[in-house]
Amino acid sequence: MRTRNRTFNPCNLHTSPRRNGVVALSLLLLLGACASVPGTAGIVSEVSPEAISTAEPTPTLAPGTTAAPANPSTPAVIIEPPVPVPTSTPPPPSVGVPQEELAIFRPGPGSQVISPIQVQGYGGPSRDNRVELRLIGEDGRMIARGYTFLYSYPGRPGLFYGQIPFETSSLAELAWVQVRSYGDRYGLLKHLTSMPVTLLTSGSPRIEENLHGPEKITIFQPADEANVRGPALHIEGAAWLDEDLPLGVEVLDLRGNVLASSEVEVQAPSVGALGTFELDLELSLSRSQWIRIGVFERSSGPIELVHYTSVQVWLIR
Repeated sequence: MRTRNRTFNPCNLHTSPRRNGVVALSLLLLLGACASVPGTAGIVSEVSPEAISTAEPTPTLAPGTTAAPANPSTPAVIIEPPVPVPTSTPPPPSVGVPQEELAIFRPGPGSQVISPIQVQGYGGPSRDNRVELRLIGEDGRMIARGYTFLYSYPGRPGLFYGQIPFETSSLAELAWVQVRSYGDRYGLLKHLTSMPVTLLTSGSPRIEENLHGPEKITIFQPADEANVRGPALHIEGAAWLDEDLPLGVEVLDLRGNVLASSEVEVQAPSVGALGTFELDLELSLSRSQWIRIGVFERSSGPIELVHYTSVQVWLIR
């Protein structure tokens, strides 16, 4: 036997025609009471679509109160740094570019330093197994200069460490840390690399790291220690530069006298991208001798040299 659950509602009474008049009168009174109950069926209210919104109202703060703490649903506020964040130097496309002959590991790009500057790097070989450290100020003045030794066997590259004390009258000053190596035979400048830093008179330093990246300027032809027949001298190489400026080229004798000099453009798709260069120089020499070919990157700022690389060749007259 199936039963149904029914909910009693006094408004859903059924009458029978066999009821007497009293029952009928009671029914009429009861129906009148049901019609007065609010929220009963038959009352329909229409709401326009414009009045329906799923957005929550924006709370307003009363004077003297503070906002609630942030939660996972709070929108993020993005604040751009005032200066570009230093990044590691990306290696250019491979065309046989070797690793940097002189590399400064610390301080790296974007570093803020206090005195004395702790310098760490790798490079060489260099004459007397030592390299020169220089600190050049934003006005081009020489702030400090000294030497440190390579931790290597003579004639081999190695790590180097050094300290550069400095004094500056400014609260902060832009400067460049330079490392230079020299040729073993005649002591001419062989290689140079620079690292921009910010000098602080006080405060906490921020030391960034630098990677041992690819060589900025490479001379492919002539090769180091090669025999070259003159008087025409053909030079080829590759470079990637910080500014859209031509490379400087110089040819020196064993005493450092300039035998020839010129400029050459780097054929690259954009500034900072790897490109190639080549040029021919005519030399007027009366005898065969050792010469050093230097190719260097210049700056539009206060420092004369940003990067310098060279090879030494025997020029046959």
